[in-house]
Amino acid sequence: MTLQPAHPAPGQIVGHNFILFHTIGIYFANLDSPFWIGQWVGNLLLLLPVGLLGPVAFPGMDRWWRVLVTALMLSSAIELAQLWIPDRSADVDDLLVNVVGALLGYAILAVLRVGSGRPRALVERD
Repeated sequence: MTLQPAHPAPGQIVGHNFILFHTIGIYFANLDSPFWIGQWVGNLLLLLPVGLLGPVAFPGMDRWWRVLVTALMLSSAIELAQLWIPDRSADVDDLLVNVVGALLGYAILAVLRVGSGRPRALVERD
């Protein structure tokens, strides 16, 4: 999905952004735009499974900072690849929102663990 050409809403020009919080400002300035809301929510949800399911599938990821580093690497790779894909744009704010989404997934996992009475791990380790 992130590596295929995409066309913005009619009249919207989307280019590369290397200025932190520039695109996030656009998101908040266009809360009535389905295009920009979709961009924001999509970026937030893209790596949420890394934080939510990563520590379950890979016990070595069972620390918030490991989720952060993994999400940062994945999102950086996606954004760098988008530099060369037609009709895609690399955006530092997308990277930031992707990482926040992964950390949100990890926070959800932590709440689920506490709710289940098993605060450290969802699976037993040998």
